[in-house]
Amino acid sequence: MMHNLKEEVTCSVCIHLYTNPKQLPCLHIFCLECLNDLARTSARHGKIKCPICQTEVAVPESGTMETLPSCFYVKNLLDTLAIKQCNTSKVTCGNCDAKSEEASYCFHCGKFWCKDCLNAHNILKENKEHRVLALKDFQDEDFEDVLKRPAFCQKELHEKELLKFYCKVCEVPVCQTCVIVDHNKHEVEHLELAARAVQNEIASKLKIVKQSSQTFTGYILELEETSQKLEHCSQVTQEQIRKTAKSLVFAIQQQEKKLTGKVEIEARALLENSTNGKAKFQDQRKKTEEIIKQAERLLERSTGAELVRNKTAIGELFQGLQDPQEPNTSSTNDLGEKAPRYSQATTDLKTVTVFMKNGEISKCLQELGIGRVATFKTATEANQCSVERFQAATAGLETEIEVITRNSKGEQYYCPEDYLTLELISEHEDRNTAVDINIIDKNNGSYILSFIPSQAGKHLLTIQINGETIADFSLIDIKERSYMPVGFIGKGHIDGTKLKQPWGVTVDSSNEIFVTDMGNNRIVVFNAKGEFMRSFGENFLTLSCPNGLIADNTGGIFVANRESNNIVFFRGEGNFARTVHDATSLKEPSYRGITLDSQGNLIVCDSENQCVKLISPHGEILKTIGTGWVMPNNCLFYKNKIFVADRDAHLIKVFSSTGRFLYEFGRYGSGDGELNKPTGLAVDKTGHLLVCSLGNNRVQVFTLDGKFVTKFGEKGVGLGQMLSPCSVSVLKSGQIVVCEFENDRLQFFQ
Repeated sequence: MMHNLKEEVTCSVCIHLYTNPKQLPCLHIFCLECLNDLARTSARHGKIKCPICQTEVAVPESGTMETLPSCFYVKNLLDTLAIKQCNTSKVTCGNCDAKSEEASYCFHCGKFWCKDCLNAHNILKENKEHRVLALKDFQDEDFEDVLKRPAFCQKELHEKELLKFYCKVCEVPVCQTCVIVDHNKHEVEHLELAARAVQNEIASKLKIVKQSSQTFTGYILELEETSQKLEHCSQVTQEQIRKTAKSLVFAIQQQEKKLTGKVEIEARALLENSTNGKAKFQDQRKKTEEIIKQAERLLERSTGAELVRNKTAIGELFQGLQDPQEPNTSSTNDLGEKAPRYSQATTDLKTVTVFMKNGEISKCLQELGIGRVATFKTATEANQCSVERFQAATAGLETEIEVITRNSKGEQYYCPEDYLTLELISEHEDRNTAVDINIIDKNNGSYILSFIPSQAGKHLLTIQINGETIADFSLIDIKERSYMPVGFIGKGHIDGTKLKQPWGVTVDSSNEIFVTDMGNNRIVVFNAKGEFMRSFGENFLTLSCPNGLIADNTGGIFVANRESNNIVFFRGEGNFARTVHDATSLKEPSYRGITLDSQGNLIVCDSENQCVKLISPHGEILKTIGTGWVMPNNCLFYKNKIFVADRDAHLIKVFSSTGRFLYEFGRYGSGDGELNKPTGLAVDKTGHLLVCSLGNNRVQVFTLDGKFVTKFGEKGVGLGQMLSPCSVSVLKSGQIVVCEFENDRLQFFQ
């Protein structure tokens, strides 16, 4: 209150408390001296401008602004401020100008009096009826009296006269003496009556102006809402353009990988054939050169008898030599396909593999573009649309909502250009906590909106169509996740063979589940429902105790082999593509988890070498991460951080994307937050870290900085029980898949 009061009585020109405050016709108030300075320095054509609103005000011929009306209310506010501050500053006596700590205020005089001057004031008979109060004794009602203190005439010899009348001719308030001396022939009325009439007039005009202000406010809010809708529409349209462009880029990149992979396979077959042919010719040349040396030595050193005696042997040596023949290098490549014919060292260089550019694509893209920007008018009415289906929502699990779009008649209506958005705003923080938002357009006015709440608690759900809110939901309660078991995969025969010691599990971008069936030297693929799709790897002799695996963003799969000690790459459908890294730096035997960083580089846990390696997609070792490892077993890259499970140290170690150590958490034990041989790692849809504790037969849940949240699973073979959980992954729905090494199965948790 004190701060606001001081602002009210501070001149905006000199930034000091008002001294002799004067009011301009625009109702703004300034110190008299400030206005006089403005008149002296800035007047143009006899006018000055209000420093606040720039309204022009005429300067009197005298050059001073003295004749402007005084502001009595501000004078009373200044007195109020002085009274309130009397405990911290001295008050100036209105008679002797001395500063005093013990002062009083006369409500009639409107002055402060020191102790000595107050005695003189009270002696005068004419001041006998004056109300005087010590500043230290002021109460709230006394401050109100100061603010409502009546105005006194400012004319000389009239100072003690109250302004009681209003001169209609001069349009000024006057005192009794003024009426007799200066306005005796003018029409006057009682000031209170005139003030009441002016008050009513101002109130009437104020009501009209307030209505206008409310109208303006309505217009502004309407335009702001329109601007927000336009901005939102622009953002949605831009996002649609970006998504379309990304999908085309992705399709082109897929084609690039497919074609370059094909060229790579063909080139590898040709190079292998060439290398084998070269080695064969080199062997034949070596034998031929050896016989040449022996024959030349025989000719140079042997007698005639020796030559005759060795004639048969020399003939047999020459006969054993093969004549150079053009090799037919037609062979089969790694896919069992016939490789292109490769000619001898003097091959026909005109027969080459080239890339034939599809010029029509570039031409179509230039002519047709990726789409067009168009305007449309829809008959969809947001206030008629309805939410037909809404399930209870759980943090970390997919929730579905069905929205029906309708026209003004309430009829189901479909416009292809309508766009829907969904926001889930936390009660405690202003951000959208919904992740993996997906909208399925059924092309009939029905839309399925799915999303995953990333945190529990009270949330406000907002669904909009074309920028307008469809329905106002009350706060909805997002439930905490309970990690309930819902079923198994792998109990029984799969494609004629049971799972045997499954080690690694990953989910690719198409929501397929890939499992390394280590005991059967194969990769098994299931859909999100747990139904068998296919298996691969067992027929190519490329898998030997496969353990760690990870899917890239193209659907390809990197697999770490334990016994053959290498890393291989398969295309998503299961075709072997290449060996990424051989056994030159990896040590056997080695359980090794692998993951990919944001640049597409492999992060590999080389357990037997007690290190973590960063390897390029082409197999080049870029760096070794961290020191002091005991047995790094599995790893995860998330939000530019590398999480590594050091199994036998019972720790989770965390590094930056460049390999700089950040922090670690965990310790050996069976209590909450304690670990026993941590292995598999994943991050669920709430952003929590899942850690398979193999020795404790459970999965523990942590925040990314290592705070324990909860746990699920216990030792056993039943539903919800585990034996040696070694890896974990998360489906698009938020369901969790746990790979159990000793139970030879996968288990789903909701």
